[in-house]
Amino acid sequence: MDTRSFRCRLFLGGALFFSFALMSGEVMGQVNELRNFASNKRIAAFENTTFCTAFLSDDGGLYTFRDISIVDVRNIDQIAFNPTGNSLALMRGDKNVAIYSFRERNRKMFELKDKRKDVKEREVLPLNAPCNLTERQLKDLQKGKYMPLAMCYAPDARHFVVSNSLGEIVIYDTRAYEPQAYIQGKSLSTVLAMSSNNYFIAAGTGKNIDIWNFQTKELRKSIPMAGNVLGLDFSADASQLAVVTDEGSLLILDTKTWEQTGTYNQFGGKLASPSFHPEGKYISVVKDGKSILVVNLRNGAIEQTLEEPAGGVVANRFFINRQNSDVFMISNRPQSLVFWDANGLNPFYGKLLNREVDARMNEWVKMMQGESMEEYAIRVNDETRLKQQQLFSQEVATELAGDRLAIENPFVGDYDAANSKLNIGFESLPNIAIEVPQGELGDFKDGKNLKFDNAVYVLNDQDEFELAYVEVTNETSNKVYIYDNIGRTKLTALEADDNFVPLEIMQQASREEVQLQEIKEAVVEEKKQDKLITENTQIDVKTEVMPGVDADGNKILNYKVSYQYEVINKAFSAKEDFPSGGYNIERSNAAMSLMKIIKNAFEGDFSKYLAEGKQVKIVITGSADASPIRGRIAYNGQYGEFVDEPYYKDGNLDNISVTKASGITTNEQLALMRAAGVKDYIEKNVQTLQNTANQYEYHVEVAKERGGEFRKINVEFVITDAFPVQ
Repeated sequence: MDTRSFRCRLFLGGALFFSFALMSGEVMGQVNELRNFASNKRIAAFENTTFCTAFLSDDGGLYTFRDISIVDVRNIDQIAFNPTGNSLALMRGDKNVAIYSFRERNRKMFELKDKRKDVKEREVLPLNAPCNLTERQLKDLQKGKYMPLAMCYAPDARHFVVSNSLGEIVIYDTRAYEPQAYIQGKSLSTVLAMSSNNYFIAAGTGKNIDIWNFQTKELRKSIPMAGNVLGLDFSADASQLAVVTDEGSLLILDTKTWEQTGTYNQFGGKLASPSFHPEGKYISVVKDGKSILVVNLRNGAIEQTLEEPAGGVVANRFFINRQNSDVFMISNRPQSLVFWDANGLNPFYGKLLNREVDARMNEWVKMMQGESMEEYAIRVNDETRLKQQQLFSQEVATELAGDRLAIENPFVGDYDAANSKLNIGFESLPNIAIEVPQGELGDFKDGKNLKFDNAVYVLNDQDEFELAYVEVTNETSNKVYIYDNIGRTKLTALEADDNFVPLEIMQQASREEVQLQEIKEAVVEEKKQDKLITENTQIDVKTEVMPGVDADGNKILNYKVSYQYEVINKAFSAKEDFPSGGYNIERSNAAMSLMKIIKNAFEGDFSKYLAEGKQVKIVITGSADASPIRGRIAYNGQYGEFVDEPYYKDGNLDNISVTKASGITTNEQLALMRAAGVKDYIEKNVQTLQNTANQYEYHVEVAKERGGEFRKINVEFVITDAFPVQ
């Protein structure tokens, strides 16, 4: 049995059991213990990915669940998991960092040898501040040895970063672990973290954090701290950086400005291991090794404290299974690893609201079928756009809130005689004040005779729901009182929103989507005339403007152009799309039709966005159905060799290999090759994309059902900083 698969099933089985317990109403709470994996070893450190976990024992041994040894090496000081889960980086005193397989015991894959001839003769920088290095590392450092100090992987697994005793930060690729760049700092970096957008490397250097621009390798910002930096963590969207220091502070920095947006020094004790919730609303931190604090960053309060009386907690981390959006935490006890279910925490409603409002606004701004230019100009302008956005915000907030009043116990509060306002209170919602004549106060008793209808909600700055409008019926007198605070949000405030996109830019994208549709229709008609496809090949194209921020903190507008096809009738899939087991893009009429649309668009009207050096992220999703591959499909290497290639399966980062020697034996490999064919076509045939700075990302989907209609391809192009921002 494959050991990695066994480890995955161990954990997922527990998750399924826990879900059943939740449905049966037996488990209550916000964060609940899910499963405890006992060990005979004392745990000194651990690392994990979505499905893989490893830990260091106090003697420096490396293990996974059930104390299965990964390597025979001892005296390991630090480990770092490749985010794909295929390997671990091991740091041991003054020895070279080594990369070991997580799947094959004792298999050393790479050793990071510094080939510079004079490197060991150079002067080691002094360590002037307390840090989280091990005693063994500190002793070697005091001897003036050239040695690694800290390390981390880029979240997309494409790069690996190591700091050393010369004050350098060295960037490696993860294909061959060859050095790509050397960054010389003024102090030793003993803590490292890298942002998910590949903008920043954050380095803790005593009472300072150095922020390095990953692209230019230049210092972006040097931020002084009140204490020595012990832990760093970027939020999943790279908008925030969390810092813990040895004087007991947790700090939150905005990565646009590098200003502090939150300072938490009231917790007391020693803090360690900050970890953002995947949505960024919460952060966890270990206190004194005896408790885990879950902090709500929207209101600054401790949401939950998980006590660990036995102590020995060295770390705690949130992580997410993107396939179903389940959120978990992992922590440790002296001799066990603990998994927690974190789905009881309230969602980040503000993010959910913004995503849905943006989607609705993108549709609303488009010209309607049969709408004249004059009618469109009246319906869609700056004033109506702001009102419509506010209306959508109220609609979505009300949908997210649900029937909250049904679970509240309203009560009658104070009466403001000067303004004839009666306060109505709730258990969780903010109070409201309705206008009630003094002579009608006698009809209001304890709130049990009140009925609430037609409620409209909004979200406040603390990500909490508030009533913006409600009709209150006093069932004693049968009179209706209106609470109306709909106008509480100033329309102009929406313009200051980071997600605000100027109307003229949205309209431009809408017009260009029409042009893209025309290009699509022309190609489809041509292919139909040539009898290569029929109406069963459905091709969809779409444009979207996405607000963002560049590495200097400036607001930018990115342009996403999406292309997708699917053959909806399986009786036609073998003729119009890939044959069963096929991956050669030239043998799919549907895929080649899509490629022709991409080529015509980017070499035509859309070429104006593709200046030389322009950064373009290209996300290619290849798909396969569930038909089993019996035996082995030959691969001639036409799209290159793939060894531990990072890719996303069902949203989770993983790795995959396809070589001429291995061939194709799984549907995941088959889907990857279909995506690789798209990349190969783009690189060879789309001229305007040959001078841009392209970053490719592979995604794979494998359907649970059989049938050729599941062999679809989706391609998204995100052009960075495509529009001028005023």
